Amino acid sequence: MQKEFSPRRIFRWYFHEDRWLRRGLALAIALFLLSAVANVYMQLSERGREVAVVHTERLARLILAQAQHEAQIWFLQDNLTGLESLARHLQQQTEILEVAIQDQYGQTLVRIGHDLPVYEYLQSLPQVIWAKPMVEPVLDRDGPGAQLLGFVRITFDYDRIMAESRSFNRSIMSENAYVMLLAFFAGIMVAAAFIRRRKPAVIRGLKEQSPDL
Repeated sequence: MQKEFSPRRIFRWYFHEDRWLRRGLALAIALFLLSAVANVYMQLSERGREVAVVHTERLARLILAQAQHEAQIWFLQDNLTGLESLARHLQQQTEILEVAIQDQYGQTLVRIGHDLPVYEYLQSLPQVIWAKPMVEPVLDRDGPGAQLLGFVRITFDYDRIMAESRSFNRSIMSENAYVMLLAFFAGIMVAAAFIRRRKPAVIRGLKEQSPDL
């Protein structure tokens, strides 16, 4: 036997489907979408910083390799003036803080930028400067059996090297933030469309049959 529907029971069920439930569901969805967007943004930002550091590292090592190659020429010619000219030319670059060239025993032949031991010089720099010293051995030739001629040390200012890539990274992150913000609002609108208050089909049918209900 088919069970009759009681309008009072239907009305009671419909009444308990109140606005606080819908608001709570909407808030939960909004928080979930917001956390997802924030997480993606933080991952992109961290990845951008990692890429910038890797790019800076490669650029610094490229400069150091070129300096090592030129220093090899002046070492083989026993030309101290050439080594001094190389160090002075390198230190004139805004991305380079200091340059030192040493012989095979670690004795300093040329130092441009300061007159302190390197550890004292690094401690004297302001903490806002990201100083990164790099050392490359200078050999008389490539391959096995090469003999050590000396060393080239260059201290880079990573902040200045990264300045251009940092502005580009900020531009990319701003565009990503705009796109993710649009995605967030689009997700909210789609969620609101699914959870908006709908009358039960039974009540709609009863109202169609009896408009006074």
